[in-house]
Amino acid sequence: MNHNTLAMLDQAELQQLALNASAANDSASAIAYWKEAVARPDASAQAHYLLGAEYAQIKMYERAIGAMEAAIALDPSLSVARLQLGMLLLGANQAARADEVLAVLVQLDAGNPLHHFGAGLRHLIGERLAPAVESLSQGVALNQVNPPLNHDMQAILRQIEQRQADGTAAAAPAVEDDSQHLLLSAYTGMRH
Repeated sequence: MNHNTLAMLDQAELQQLALNASAANDSASAIAYWKEAVARPDASAQAHYLLGAEYAQIKMYERAIGAMEAAIALDPSLSVARLQLGMLLLGANQAARADEVLAVLVQLDAGNPLHHFGAGLRHLIGERLAPAVESLSQGVALNQVNPPLNHDMQAILRQIEQRQADGTAAAAPAVEDDSQHLLLSAYTGMRH
C-alpha cells in the first residue's frame, strides 16, 4: 500500500481495512490504516481509540496512551476507551492519572459494567482490595456483551486474590509485560 492508495480511501474503508488487518494479526498494516484515518479532519474518536489499542498490542504503551487520550478528547463519553486508558496508565505506574481518568466511569448507570470496572480499579488504586473485588466481580456479572473484557477483569481479580492470599496489600498491581494484552481485548473482542 502506498500513500496514493491510502489517500483514495474514505474513513469507512480505512477503518474496515484496519479492522481486517488487526484481525489477521497484521499490526503494521492496521497501524498504517489507523494513522491515515486519524490524520484526516474527519477522524473519529473510535479511530484514535483503535490506533491506541493496536499500539498497546505491539507494546508501544506511550503511543497507546497518547492515542487513547486523543480519543477521549474527541469523545469524552467513549467509556471503553476511558477504561482502557485507565488500565494503560495503571500499567505505566501512573496511578493518580489513572484514578482521574477512571473517575468518570463511576458516574455511569449502575447497570453498566464499566461503572463497576471503573469503581473496582479505583478501589484497587486506593488499596481497598475487598471493595475492588466486589466491584470488579459485579462488573463481570453484568457484562454479557464482551467476554474478553470479563476475562481481563478476572485476571485482575486473580492478581488481587493472590495478593490477599499472600497477605500483601501493595498498591494497585502493575500489569506485567506478559499480561499487557489485558489492556486490549475490550475494544472489540477481535483478538485475545
